[in-house]
Amino acid sequence: MAGVRLVIRRCSQVIDPVLLPMIEAGDEESRGEALERLLLSRAQPVIETVIARFGRSDRVFRRDEVDDIQATATLRLVRRLQSIGQEEDVRDFDNYVATLTYNAIYDFMRRRFPERTRLKNRIRYLLSHDPRFAMWETPETIACGLASWRGKLDVLTSPAITRETASSAMLDQSRPHDAIAAIFKQHDRPLSLDGLVALVAELWGIVESQLQATDESLFDRLPSHAARHETRQFLQVLWNEIKLLPPQHRAALLLNLRDAEGLNAVALFALVGVAELDEIAAALNMSIEGLESIWHSLPLDDLVIAERLHLTRQQVINLRRTARERLARGTFLWKKYERRRG
Repeated sequence: MAGVRLVIRRCSQVIDPVLLPMIEAGDEESRGEALERLLLSRAQPVIETVIARFGRSDRVFRRDEVDDIQATATLRLVRRLQSIGQEEDVRDFDNYVATLTYNAIYDFMRRRFPERTRLKNRIRYLLSHDPRFAMWETPETIACGLASWRGKLDVLTSPAITRETASSAMLDQSRPHDAIAAIFKQHDRPLSLDGLVALVAELWGIVESQLQATDESLFDRLPSHAARHETRQFLQVLWNEIKLLPPQHRAALLLNLRDAEGLNAVALFALVGVAELDEIAAALNMSIEGLESIWHSLPLDDLVIAERLHLTRQQVINLRRTARERLARGTFLWKKYERRRG
């Protein structure tokens, strides 16, 4: 206990006091309860606020996109909190959560909208390095325009130019500086950065190409509120069953595992403490670095899984179907699953 007190005393100098109930918990159950209270009372409101603020300045997220970002931010937070007092120092918990959430949003945008993200980065660079232009923050958004407009608050968020009404200069991708200048001069007022990006994407015909998942998940009725004790019991039994599957069956199942909203259901095992990330990586016969590199792309499309496993898409589907059948033979698990299906 003396060692524990020493750590707490040292940590209290660099860690937000709101974390002390979790750090000072005497056993794993108490620590888990303190962590859950912290997530629900402090972290979740911050995460929701950041997502809402980003949505006002960038784009309106769909419900499934919000769930994806919230789950990612929460999972990262739980993992970081496990290192409190070791690698992690958290002086201001709310700011720490906000930063994790912003990073989760940017990762989501890069993953879901890679072409738009590349275009946005290109335009940011252009606005920052051409002396004719400027970017500045307003209470509602990031604004941009001619350098002489810097600081103005009369920002247009939805430019009305179309390909039919655009000038030849605006449509010329080979001269992006002149295209941006022409857009600003046409509107004669600042634009929001994201409004400008959306307009340029439309004028230049930049569209996204996304993989669509086609296979139905076994767990299409899995509850989204993973913190409930009953759900943790279910996931623990399920994880034990999954570990007994042959390696390729495990991979075909886990890499495509999705929850009721079609999001990464593997995250639930880590979120409720059923399996650490290194255990999940081992189940997939991967390094922890390898798992982290694909984590935010889960669930993977069958073609992507097939390429990783050096199989055909149909072989992946067959492996996953066999895995589901084996899991279904677990009597306790099957009764749970049947009740969830209603």
